[in-house]
Amino acid sequence: MTRIVLWFIAILVLAVGAAWLADHPGDVVIDFQGLRFYTSFAALTALAVAAMALAALAVWLYGWLRRDMPFFGSNRVVKRQGRGLKLLNQSLVALSAGDHRLAAKLIEQAEVLLPPQPMVHLIAAEAASRAGDHAGAAKRYQALEGTEDGRFLGLRGLVGEAQRLGRESEALRLARTAFKENRKSPWVLRTLFSLEVAAGNWAEAETALDKVARENLMEKPVITRHRSALVFAEATEANLRGDTLAAKKGFKKVLTLRPDFAPATAALAKIELGEGNKKRASKLIMDAWANRPHPTLARVFKALDAAEGAADWLKRVRTLTTPNPDHAGSMLLLVDALMDAREYDIAKPLLDKLIKAAPTRAAWQYRLALAHALHEDPDPIEAALAHAEAGEGWHCDACGHMPTAWSPLCGNCGGFDTVDWRDVGGSVAPRKAFRAEETIALLGADAGDSQPLGRDTHTR
Repeated sequence: MTRIVLWFIAILVLAVGAAWLADHPGDVVIDFQGLRFYTSFAALTALAVAAMALAALAVWLYGWLRRDMPFFGSNRVVKRQGRGLKLLNQSLVALSAGDHRLAAKLIEQAEVLLPPQPMVHLIAAEAASRAGDHAGAAKRYQALEGTEDGRFLGLRGLVGEAQRLGRESEALRLARTAFKENRKSPWVLRTLFSLEVAAGNWAEAETALDKVARENLMEKPVITRHRSALVFAEATEANLRGDTLAAKKGFKKVLTLRPDFAPATAALAKIELGEGNKKRASKLIMDAWANRPHPTLARVFKALDAAEGAADWLKRVRTLTTPNPDHAGSMLLLVDALMDAREYDIAKPLLDKLIKAAPTRAAWQYRLALAHALHEDPDPIEAALAHAEAGEGWHCDACGHMPTAWSPLCGNCGGFDTVDWRDVGGSVAPRKAFRAEETIALLGADAGDSQPLGRDTHTR
C-alpha cells in the first residue's frame, strides 16, 4: 500500500512539473563553434529525457545480448552449470540408492558440464570403489587430493585404498599427512593411532593417543587401558634390547595404570630376579596374588627357587595362597603342589571343593590323575572331563579367539587391546575392536617371557 501511494506521489510530481514547464517554456540560447541554437527549456528537458531513455535501452540491449545470445551469452554457461548440478544431484541420489553404475554414468556427464570441483571426484571415486574399480577410485582420490577444498577427503580415500592393499607404511605416511591438514578430525586421530599401533610404533601411538584423549574421542577408562597396553609393549621391547632400566620404569608405569595386570607384574618380577633381588620379586608376586591370582604369577613364583623339593614348594604355595585361599586359581595351584608332594588325602577334599565351585577341564584333569594315584575307577571322571568347560584363559573380546598369552594386538582379528583374562566362570561382554585395516599380530611371545617380539604375518 505504501509503495502505491509513493508511486502516485511521484507521478503527481512529474505531472505537475511537466505542466509547469508547458506553462513556462522559457528560452535557451546555445552558442557552439560559432553557431547559435534557440530552443525552449521544456524542449531541452524533453531531449535530455529522450537521450537518457535511449541510453538505458542501449544498456539493456547490451546486457540482454551478453546473457541470452546463443554461443556467447552468459546465461548459456548458467544453464549449462544448472544442468550439471542437476546431474550431480541425480548421481548422488543414485549412489545413495546403491546404483553405482548409474551414478558413475551421471557423474561423467556432470563433469563435462561443471567446472572442476571436489564433489565430482568424491562421487566418482565412491562409485568406482563400489564397482570394484579400485584403480579408478585411487585415481579420483589423487585428483581430489590435488584440489584445495578436497585435499583432506582425498587423503582419507587414499588411506583407505592403501589399507585395502595391505600397504601399511603408505597408509601411515598418508595418515600423518592428513593429520597435518586437520589435527582435530576424529577420523584422522583414530586412524593415525590405529596405524601407529599396527606398525609397532608404541611411542608414536602413545602421542596419538594423547591427542585422542584431548579431543575426548574415547572414555577415560579406555584411554587408560590403551595407554597401559602401549607402555607395556614399549617396556617389553626395551627389556629385549637389554635396557632393563627403561623396562623396569615402563612396567612400573603399567602397574600404576592397571594394578591387576599380571603380565606386567610377572615381567617386573623376572627383571628383579635376574638382578638378584629375590625378596623384591617374591613380594611383587605375593602382593599381586593377594589382589588377583593368575597362572603367570605362579610360574614366576616357582622360578624363584626352581631347585627346591616338593615339600618346600608346597610350603611356599601355602604362603602364597593364604591371603586368597578360596579363589579357584589358589585352590588349583595348591592342589598341584599337594599332588607333587604326594599328599593325596589332603588334595582330594580340596579338589572336590574346587570341582564343586568351578568344574573346569583343569580341575577334572587333576581329579583324573588323583583317581589313578588312588586306584579309583576313572570312567565317570573321564566322562565328566569330556564335557568340562575350558575355564580361565586369555580371550579376545572382539572375535572370541583364545591366545596362549597376552599381546597388544589379537593374532586372529588384529584388534588392539581386546585380549582380556577371563577367570573361571567369568564372562566378558564383547566389545568392538579398535584397529586399522589389515593389521598384523605383534608380541607373539608369552607376556612374561623374554623372547623376541614376532612381527607375524597373521591378518584378520
